[in-house]
Amino acid sequence: MGHSGSGLRKTRELLALCDCNNFFVSCERLFRPDLEGRPVVVLSSNDGIVIARSNEVKALGVKMGEPFFRVRPLLEQHCTAVFSSNFQLYEEVSSRVMAVLGRFTPSMEVYSIDEAFLELPPSGMDDPFCWGAALRGTVLRETGIPLSVGIAPTKTLAKLGAERAKKDRVKEGVRTLLPGENLDDFLSAFPVDDVWGIGRRWGDALKKRGITTVLRLRDAKDDWVEKRMGVRGLRTVWELRGIRCIPIEEAEKPQKSIQSSRTFAVPLREFSPLAEAVTEFALTAGRRLRAQKSRASRLTVHIGTSRFRDPWYGRTAEIPLGMPTESDIRLIRSAVEGLAMIYREGYDYVRGEVTLLELSSAETFQLSLFDPFDDRSTALSRVADRLNREAGRQLLRPALLLGEKEWRPRRDSHSGVRLEDLSNLPVLSS
Repeated sequence: MGHSGSGLRKTRELLALCDCNNFFVSCERLFRPDLEGRPVVVLSSNDGIVIARSNEVKALGVKMGEPFFRVRPLLEQHCTAVFSSNFQLYEEVSSRVMAVLGRFTPSMEVYSIDEAFLELPPSGMDDPFCWGAALRGTVLRETGIPLSVGIAPTKTLAKLGAERAKKDRVKEGVRTLLPGENLDDFLSAFPVDDVWGIGRRWGDALKKRGITTVLRLRDAKDDWVEKRMGVRGLRTVWELRGIRCIPIEEAEKPQKSIQSSRTFAVPLREFSPLAEAVTEFALTAGRRLRAQKSRASRLTVHIGTSRFRDPWYGRTAEIPLGMPTESDIRLIRSAVEGLAMIYREGYDYVRGEVTLLELSSAETFQLSLFDPFDDRSTALSRVADRLNREAGRQLLRPALLLGEKEWRPRRDSHSGVRLEDLSNLPVLSS
């Protein structure tokens, strides 16, 4: 197979993918420097699944997504520190990391809580490696979070560069893939499903046709790729050739739907605790809805029992909201109404979710002659958002959610740390 010659020009500009190393673990270690070099894991809600691992835990063979009960004996044998997830801390640290990264670039896309794409400034083009090393050193000094940095002409190559920097622990945590550089050996070392956007389904299909490495995918003919993978797959191949097809997107795209869901800490049989849980889900979804300046026109509620126990029961109710809304009062009322439609006595429910659909801009929407305009309840919801954000906790919430709730996730190993809590700062002894 060889290049078919798309006729597109390779870019000479560079961008960087900055990826925080073992981010959740690194956040926990900020307040526990004694854990440096010691195995550390972070668990999902309900302490059920491993969602972050230190390098020491990876070396033990523990996989991402492993059930905690299955690997617990091994982790205890190696004196592993175990933490329940502390997403408030992780979001606070992420904001600080992104603020530092923003000083190094004219254009940045925050891709996830621990990743960002940066356009290299003109001053970084002369020596990209030194620019990346300086960026990484500044982030580590000012936030305590280690980075892996991949620098390349395209997002897809930059992701591979960062991945190699992380796995190989290359010098200064930076890997550059520069225009004109022969990347054959580099790309041949990656299995094809390591490519950003390929995934397991495409990866398995490509391997069956002999395309087992990233190098072979890069060298596949355009018409062959487009026929089997469509335009999206073709763009991925072009990106591997140094042709930028995926631009930096500074403005965050609003989500098309917003879901809040959870597995309960204990099975719930009565309607009252289920209504409490659904209320909290609607509250969380509403907060995310307002954060992206949207309104919802439709809401769904789902509850279900365990699929591994009989009798199984699961149902979803769909509630039209009439005029688009961002009001917590309307969302909660509709969610509980939907719950009442699908709740059946005699079942042990283990999971619930609320999803907001048909989202539109909060700034431009169609008024209705028949549905009341909920500007007062919307204003109340926005004020609650502001006060809770300033307080750093859920200061204002429905009375229904006050106190301890048996259905809330178990967090037996929660560190309880927040950046504003000075009492948790490590103390150096002379």
